[in-house]
Amino acid sequence: MVPVDTFRDFIVATLTQNIENRIRKLPKPSNAAQALQPLFEAVSNSMYAIEDLLGTDVAKGKISIRVKSLSDSDKIEIVVADTGIGLDASRYDAFCEVDTDFKRVKGGKGVGRLFWLDAFKSIVVESVYDDPTGRFRRGFSFVLEHEDQVKPTRADELATGLSTGTTITFCGIRTKEYADTFPKRADTFLRYFSAHFISDFLLGVGPTIIVDLEGDITTFPNAVAELTVGSPLETGHFELKDFGTLSIVGFTCKAEASTGLDGKHQLHLLANGRTVETRKVDGLLGVTDLTRDAKNDLVFHGCVSGEYLDLRVNEGRTAFNLPEKTLNEISRGCMEQVRTKLLPAQVSAYVEKRKENYQSFVTRYPTFGFDDDETQLQRVPFHATTAEDFAAGLVKYQIRREEERQRALQSLIDTLDLQDIPANFDKTVSDAARGIQSSEQLALAQHVVRRKLALELLEKLIKRLRSRKDKDDDHYLEKTLHSFICPMGIRGDDSTEVKNRAHELWIVDERLAFTRAFSSDKRLDAIMASGGSAERPDLLVWNLAYGLGVTEGDSVDTSEPLRTMMIVEFKRPGREDYKEADDQIEAQIVKYLGQLRGGELESFDRSRIRVADDCVFYCYVIADIVGDLKQQLSNWETTANGQGRIRPLKNQYRGSIEVIQWQDLVNDAWMRNRATLRAAGLSRSRPKLIEAPKVSEGEPEQVFDPAES
Repeated sequence: MVPVDTFRDFIVATLTQNIENRIRKLPKPSNAAQALQPLFEAVSNSMYAIEDLLGTDVAKGKISIRVKSLSDSDKIEIVVADTGIGLDASRYDAFCEVDTDFKRVKGGKGVGRLFWLDAFKSIVVESVYDDPTGRFRRGFSFVLEHEDQVKPTRADELATGLSTGTTITFCGIRTKEYADTFPKRADTFLRYFSAHFISDFLLGVGPTIIVDLEGDITTFPNAVAELTVGSPLETGHFELKDFGTLSIVGFTCKAEASTGLDGKHQLHLLANGRTVETRKVDGLLGVTDLTRDAKNDLVFHGCVSGEYLDLRVNEGRTAFNLPEKTLNEISRGCMEQVRTKLLPAQVSAYVEKRKENYQSFVTRYPTFGFDDDETQLQRVPFHATTAEDFAAGLVKYQIRREEERQRALQSLIDTLDLQDIPANFDKTVSDAARGIQSSEQLALAQHVVRRKLALELLEKLIKRLRSRKDKDDDHYLEKTLHSFICPMGIRGDDSTEVKNRAHELWIVDERLAFTRAFSSDKRLDAIMASGGSAERPDLLVWNLAYGLGVTEGDSVDTSEPLRTMMIVEFKRPGREDYKEADDQIEAQIVKYLGQLRGGELESFDRSRIRVADDCVFYCYVIADIVGDLKQQLSNWETTANGQGRIRPLKNQYRGSIEVIQWQDLVNDAWMRNRATLRAAGLSRSRPKLIEAPKVSEGEPEQVFDPAES
């Protein structure tokens, strides 16, 4: 038992607040929205004061906000005045109590005014209020000091003839964090202000707010109401698993309603009737056009309320005490309600359009069509509408599918090592074969589609060059045509060169689809180990047996001399003038052969490849046989189709020179592409025929229509 005298040592004490330290620990702003939070708190307090006075007639109340010297953080002055109930005795006592629970029923945490002290140098409050003995006025300064933060500026006095309400004057930004992030422009200020209170303005649950920015007046909610189209849309109450009962009121608005916000469509998460967080939901809504008529650029704003959110807001009402994952789950669940209950017609139209986009995507990229359309669309995000969106969503399923097939095949291979083969082994093998065939068909289809686009572009280039004749940009277009088939000024065996893999040499010869054994528009003296001139063959391929290329680390066998080579020259489509001596086709080719035959090529890794004396040279000139060239080739043999010309090399040279018309080159590539379709069992229709330009006497040549591939 403690002796009675001992109690003299115990002193009764009350915990005290260190306000300066408390302010120092408040979160500092990192953007304009957070910098405006102290002002938002003042406006919210004014809204509550009007609600306390007018109840359901809150729309009759008024708040005025006057801003001067917005761009000068030292001289800025913001005055917030309301027609609310005023700071009567109980409300004044609550103001003077840190962490008061006076407004707990409305979600207030009692710390909003602490943000004022953190943000502003000077805060003066004037308030008119009623008490049982009459109407009075009080005034005080609110200062950041260790003690006596509330300093009266006048004794309470009668205020006969004055209306109740409170006026707060904020002057000067106190800290660098607020000065750096506080809006300096009037339009920026208005964007963030309207964005923060947009749910109040949309729902029409607040008083009239008049913002005077350096004399420019904006009135809310009128300014926002003018942006709404049609009537509000309501889901009513619904249950969201783990989050209780929620409700959504939605609005279709003009695009300006989302000015200053991230994204077009917005979901406003409310706590106790006030916006706490606004989230972009473009991807969750998916719908791009909210109208059923000709109006465009409309956006959706939804206001979400519920007890779950009311109970989980932080003390400054600036954020929810919830992880991002939870907020995402709430947003997804709410937007599902929006799609099914509020915007079913628009969503239905969007779903149909999305399906069309997906089908177009699969047409261009067949390898992603490995399952039916509905299954694939369920695998991608609802907002997916572009090729990149679809590919990003499906690639993991594509990889899993191939991995499963690989495992199944390996299991099948392992079965062959067993002593006892299962009874259904033949069916397993058949299923595996069908799986392989299906996969290869998709890959071939994509291969064909890519080549189709390449050939369409090639035809457009040829047509443009023919139509341009001798215009100034002929030279550049001619280089473009060459570079499209094969980039200029490169060697294919240069492992450091990325461009050498971007060629379309399959158009010239299918064996060259993956070749690296070539040079394009390179001087002969840069290709040969010794000798050689400044002549530049458009394309020199020095090993057709190397047509499929080699893998990293492999090398070309240089022990045997080259016995076949290919030389290709590209002449501008539509060219008619070949009057100069250097324009003689055979003479130009023989100049190259004279340097190559019996010489040595030097590969990029410095190894040497000898060109055999009996090397066979396949020389091709791609041109339109018109004008001077037609006369020059008049004594040459015609090719099998009657359109090209060919002549064998004579004397010490073996091989031939063949002049191929541009259209024949393209037609042959189209036919090979269609043959691939048929071989893969993918062809759906017979090719239509279109007329090609007349390139010789007689009937116009028939060529394949690219649209049919």
